[in-house]
Amino acid sequence: MIKRLIFDVDGTLITNVKLSEAITKALRKIGIYSEENLRRFLQAITTYEQTYNNYNRKDYLGHFSLALQTQLPQDFIDIFFEELKSVIPSENDKIQQTISELSKQYELVLLTNYFKESQLNRLSNMGIGSFFTECYGEELIKPNEEAYLMACGKNQPSECVMIGDSVDLDIIPAQNLHLKTIFVDSKQNNKLNISTMSVRTVNQINNRLIEKLEDRDIER
Repeated sequence: MIKRLIFDVDGTLITNVKLSEAITKALRKIGIYSEENLRRFLQAITTYEQTYNNYNRKDYLGHFSLALQTQLPQDFIDIFFEELKSVIPSENDKIQQTISELSKQYELVLLTNYFKESQLNRLSNMGIGSFFTECYGEELIKPNEEAYLMACGKNQPSECVMIGDSVDLDIIPAQNLHLKTIFVDSKQNNKLNISTMSVRTVNQINNRLIEKLEDRDIER
């Protein structure tokens, strides 16, 4: 029986947004904006997770200071978080209804590779933050196996569903640990070479769809 739904955030719950505007505003606030620094910052977002297994302020500040070739002020992360609050979709009525309905039957948690504070701020601005009881991924990022097991809480992996838009971070590692999976094809350009339930948006997920995952186990 499925008890817990584990959601990724960016590309899954939050789609069709661009970080560049928030980065630009944050860099302007500390007086170091340039197109080159914007490019370096965007590149450093990718390389951070190639270097570190968790998100902490010391490493984060050091990583981006190195990428921008300047010592960022200690309050830069808070400045950036404040700008990130608005990096959400403009219309959220449908996802509010979807998440609200799912929360009536399942435990909802997050597994997202970023700071818990920032991600919950953004989801709260969308009107859905309060539906998630836990947020994982700051202390240990995907695809570390323990991150998925932590997100399962007291439940067995087979009682949990990992929902995300990355085959490499959300689907394959979760399946290897016997979690059920739902792939959110938000970019609509992915060719899957693995077996998983797939939707275009989170708004297509409902109780009936989750029940189909349970039916698949029975058929096996």
